[in-house]
Amino acid sequence: MGIIRLILFAVFLASMGGLIPHTAWAGPSSGRFDLNHVDCDNLQSVDKRFRRMAERKCTANKPNYVISNRGRIQSEPTPPDIYKGADKEKFRSMISDAWKKKYPQDKVLGIRFHSDHWVRNSNYKADAVSIYKSDTSVLPVSVVVQRDASVATIFPAYINKNNLSGEISVGVNTKKKSYVVKEMLLKNWNP
Repeated sequence: MGIIRLILFAVFLASMGGLIPHTAWAGPSSGRFDLNHVDCDNLQSVDKRFRRMAERKCTANKPNYVISNRGRIQSEPTPPDIYKGADKEKFRSMISDAWKKKYPQDKVLGIRFHSDHWVRNSNYKADAVSIYKSDTSVLPVSVVVQRDASVATIFPAYINKNNLSGEISVGVNTKKKSYVVKEMLLKNWNP
């Protein structure tokens, strides 16, 4: 009998310390705190007893990127789709597959080729033992991802071509601060 009490006491302590999820916590109408439905934009409305826990959750879930047009999303249009190359649909499929693999939770609304040409960079580079030629081209792409019921996020992506070997790859690791990320209203989305 003593071992059962000890186990129950350990479970109770673990649940109070946050080691076991509080699945019994309900929504705001029950008066209980629900960590899964915290409004990170309005942490002041969270009860002081739970605010530190909510702040930690919001910090952990904060994206690595910065929205460059915050406060001006009402006027952000759908990115243009102007690239006319015969390989456009092949590239669209490559970006789509890579994006789904990297970010499976994202709902992609569309992939837009907002540039009509490749950007080429050809030069010579040196390392400790040699000088070598580098010749690459990049075709920039916009990936429009639905964020919520009213807003979409526009992320950059890239088709990369090594002009020396002919190898083509995609760059979708762009949810970082070093890239220009925009938002737009879903009502402005024009597929």
